[in-house]
Amino acid sequence: MRRRGSVTVFMALLLTGFFSAVFAFLEAARVSGLKSNSQISTMQARDTVLASYDQSLWEEYHLLFWQAGEGDFPSLDSLESLQQSAIEGNLSSLGQSGDNYYVLQVHLTEVTTSAYQLATDEGGAAFRQQAAEMMKMTATETALQTMMGWITGEDTSGASTDLASEAIETLETLESAAASGAEEGNSTDTGAEEGNTGNMASDAGTASGEAVGGETASGGMSTDESADAADVKLTENPLEWVKKMSRSGILAIVMPDADISQKSVDRDTCIENRTLESGNLVASEDISAMDKLLFYLYLGQYFSDASEDSADQALDYELEYMLAGKAEDQANLKTVVRRLLLMREAANLAYLETNSQKQQEAAAIAALLVSVVGQPELEPLVQQGLLAAWAYAESISDVRILLEGGKVSLVKTTEQWHTDLGSLSSTVYATEGEQQTKGLSYENYLQILMWLTSDEKLAVRAMDMIEKNTDVRMDQMVCRAECAYVYEASPLFWGYVTLGGDSLGTIQFQDESDISFMNQ
Repeated sequence: MRRRGSVTVFMALLLTGFFSAVFAFLEAARVSGLKSNSQISTMQARDTVLASYDQSLWEEYHLLFWQAGEGDFPSLDSLESLQQSAIEGNLSSLGQSGDNYYVLQVHLTEVTTSAYQLATDEGGAAFRQQAAEMMKMTATETALQTMMGWITGEDTSGASTDLASEAIETLETLESAAASGAEEGNSTDTGAEEGNTGNMASDAGTASGEAVGGETASGGMSTDESADAADVKLTENPLEWVKKMSRSGILAIVMPDADISQKSVDRDTCIENRTLESGNLVASEDISAMDKLLFYLYLGQYFSDASEDSADQALDYELEYMLAGKAEDQANLKTVVRRLLLMREAANLAYLETNSQKQQEAAAIAALLVSVVGQPELEPLVQQGLLAAWAYAESISDVRILLEGGKVSLVKTTEQWHTDLGSLSSTVYATEGEQQTKGLSYENYLQILMWLTSDEKLAVRAMDMIEKNTDVRMDQMVCRAECAYVYEASPLFWGYVTLGGDSLGTIQFQDESDISFMNQ
């Protein structure tokens, strides 16, 4: 007798449960693959943004930023649409092809930007950090340590004195003494008629050629000191020379034959003076002292100054603009030159006060000048005024050498001193032997001034120059963004799971990405 095959209810339920479990595991494995696929798509979207950096900023300044929009205000819609297009393009290439269906197909449904940082945020923190990172690839540690040494070793107390004013005040004291003596009839043969100290210088020069010594002329100098002072030749009154120079413009003094740039920019449209767009992402870390030095090196490499040939740019003196912040090249250069003069005056006066030979020269000329007015008690005051005039003249020579491409040491030696107190007008502009191979260049001195200037101001004004030269808006340049992504996929194997009868519905995945141009 033939038996018919049969399946019991228990076996049917067992098989149903088995296949349901298999399909459930298959769906779970597929979900894991879908999640990995969405993460790969997120990385591709991030790379798409990084590859879409602004080329003009990279070519001109080696900066990596992504431009948000082209209008007056940044728009992150374009950042989101760029990523969405990139993701959809990549996914569609893996999707349907004829009758084939990609098992791990997902779809991007939403891209949002939760936070972002612009180049101008926090005083240009991102710009400064990128500049420092760029210079780390070229600057040596030894060079940075040397730079740190002479920057921090420089007197940055701000206690510099305007030595020209001090010398002129001394001259006025002498003039008053000469006029007073003439009125009292006590100095009829001194040549101080009408308080004209120009004639004083002539008489003093004659006196120096005849004899300088003894208690009266030398103010109590020793025999050896008097002998040295007798060699001093006075062709002009140094104090009168300083007064004459002070009537000239400061640039005419240090750059008498130079062609000063007349370029200017519209300050009203600069970053400091307009309302900026800002991001909501805070910079992760503060810039270190070494990064500050790297930032200064970057500015010196990518921006021009007055010691270089002019180029096709908005301003010729870009570093001077960063330090002074004025609209005109000429005004910026004037401000920087004045600061350099004050810096060099302090160093030169300190040198003079420690050099016994030059102290003797100043004392001898002071004795000659006070002997003309017949008031020897003024000799210490006049000597100090002469030292101030001498330091001022040497500073003019220093700044002129720097602007011509030479170098000047922070602390001078006797061999590096250029001017002669007895003939300032003929030695302050001398050129022979002045181009020192040791010392600091004009750019190095500007870096000292940068150390005394707010990093935020330097960064903002540097970005001003970038905007003027490249026609971009730095407050539209994104350096970092945090984005969120939502992906969806339809279940594939879950439809074969018969136990339970619940529908899985649409599968969603959320992912995040930190898009950053830092350390790229």
